[in-house]
Amino acid sequence: MSVWARRTVSIFAFLAFFSISLVAQTDPGWRISPYHINIQAGDDRILQLLDDLAQELHGAVWSVDNPEIAELQEQDGRAVLHVKAPGTVRVSAALGGEMRFREVNIWPADEPLKQGTSKWGTEPIGREIKDLPAVPGVDAPAIYSLEQTAAGNTYLRAVRDDGIQVWAWLMPEQTRDVELVCGDWLGGALISANRADSYTLYTVGKDGKLRWQYTLPGVRKGHAYNLDHLVHVISQSQDGTGTTITGLDEVTGARNFQLTLPASIETLTNVQRIGTRYFCTAESRFGPIRTITSRLFVNIDGFAYVAFTHHDWSLKTGKCIPGSEIPPQDVTFARDERVELWQIHPDGSYRSTMVEESKNERSITESVSPPSPTGSIIPDGLGGVLLPIRWSHDIVVGEIHTSADELVYRIDENGNVVYRLPLPKYDGELHDEMVLGENEVGFATRGSFLIAFNVRDGKELWRWNSSTPEIEVFAALANGHCLVQTPTALVEVTGTNEAKEVLQGKAMMGWHGDVYVKHN
Repeated sequence: MSVWARRTVSIFAFLAFFSISLVAQTDPGWRISPYHINIQAGDDRILQLLDDLAQELHGAVWSVDNPEIAELQEQDGRAVLHVKAPGTVRVSAALGGEMRFREVNIWPADEPLKQGTSKWGTEPIGREIKDLPAVPGVDAPAIYSLEQTAAGNTYLRAVRDDGIQVWAWLMPEQTRDVELVCGDWLGGALISANRADSYTLYTVGKDGKLRWQYTLPGVRKGHAYNLDHLVHVISQSQDGTGTTITGLDEVTGARNFQLTLPASIETLTNVQRIGTRYFCTAESRFGPIRTITSRLFVNIDGFAYVAFTHHDWSLKTGKCIPGSEIPPQDVTFARDERVELWQIHPDGSYRSTMVEESKNERSITESVSPPSPTGSIIPDGLGGVLLPIRWSHDIVVGEIHTSADELVYRIDENGNVVYRLPLPKYDGELHDEMVLGENEVGFATRGSFLIAFNVRDGKELWRWNSSTPEIEVFAALANGHCLVQTPTALVEVTGTNEAKEVLQGKAMMGWHGDVYVKHN
């Protein structure tokens, strides 16, 4: 796995930092773990042996090269290094006629570790797919890592907060496209093995045993857990025309309900489209078109929420000779575009709210502006929802697309739209995540901009320009500031002209406010 090296970068009293970095395996066959150890005099460090498939080995003979500053004991089949004085000690493990070594740096007990010092790390066994913090709980690990070996075997590894791996679970299939989706409320992890026309969800418990697996057709588009142990999963057909939401029992994997979102339909009257050209036909045709959805989330009311588009399109022309080509300006395009928000109840019933609707009828050569959710959706902290909506500006003929209007909608607990907050236009890769801060302040990113706004009334408070494209909002801090992830660093932003780099690399937030930083 990535080296999860605990780092002492103390920015605020309430926020601890760790670091992650990829390292090559320097000891073939087996090695001493953790790696890159820094410890203070008087503390203990547990050590273990892991092989190339992350399996723990026992029966080694351990030793240290300087007993005056550190000594070794055995506990539960692992070595425990007790350090007595500052310096550097070399730990040795002998197993099967081979030796492995690990240097440990010992710091004075009365001095804090220097900023940026890693406390420990672990080494990968193959291609790293994803790392994430586990949901805290009794006997639950601190970190999960999903890794895939060159042979195509996928392992989920569980690591404690002291860097000791507690187990490694082998996925029972060799699907290359695998995702570590999230941790669950029982301290376990959810994995998705994806195929062209279906995917299988695996839930692995905090004990490293498979709790259940469930196969669904289509592509996984989102998920959400509620506190009553119900997993909501949104699936979509490959062409995007069919969308379902399935409720699964978090403990057993049993299906509680399945909902189908209303299909979007295109009707062609006297018109046949071949490539970019239009021809007259005596037949009328209709068929499904793609539905765009947000992700799922569970609000403070315990209900899951999802937003999606519902299209009714109609292309038609006047009287014509069947088989003749029709000039595009003679084709009329009627559109009824709707964005709906569903509040989904645990029994599979739901409340539907119309968030936005746009109707027009014009020549297909003219620009149209359909609304659609961009993906992100979060609670507003007031019982309602914050939902980003994009209004595209497109011309069907020639497939012309211009900069879209980006807005954040607040929908209250009764389904009413409270405001529409405009965001900067941006044509690059979309990072539309939002976070809630203190005192009803929200943060959103578009392009190089971070926007702070009042959640209750939608008033923009300030915006910061990073001058770096494709930044992502990372976390709101208790001091009112916001952490932003740039392509190369984590930055603390205070206001329009106030920002400072916190650390280099890509970061991830744990459940207790710990930040793990990856240096690839």
